[in-house]
Amino acid sequence: MKFRRPPPPCPQAVTYRCAPATVAAGCQVITLLDGDGRDIGHLDYQVCHVCRAAHVSTIAIAGPWQRMGLGREALHRATDPWPAYAWSTSRQSADGRKFFAAMAEETGMDFVPRAVRCPHIAAPVRESGSGGERP
Repeated sequence: MKFRRPPPPCPQAVTYRCAPATVAAGCQVITLLDGDGRDIGHLDYQVCHVCRAAHVSTIAIAGPWQRMGLGREALHRATDPWPAYAWSTSRQSADGRKFFAAMAEETGMDFVPRAVRCPHIAAPVRESGSGGERP
């Protein structure tokens, strides 16, 4: 396992709001908010504890906020509790392939694109009514 590097400096305060899944292997969402509380990005993922598998379905950061380490931090917040799980991702853009390749090198996780998901992880759908925060 590799060690986590410190995040690069961010020019403004960013809050990470976490909405846990309300059902087993359900969608979890980390929403990134700027200093004024505006949504500037999100990471949607699912974790199956039975199969020790996890899947990143979406990661999106608003253009002006990209390349500041925010997606990296969001991904660490999702993966750090389950480093030994098999992580996969949805189909990736060219930028996504570069991002996940860098994250694979940093974390030692594979982030396999378009991998076959475990039977407990259904197609990603954001759950309504899920709220709450996790540090």
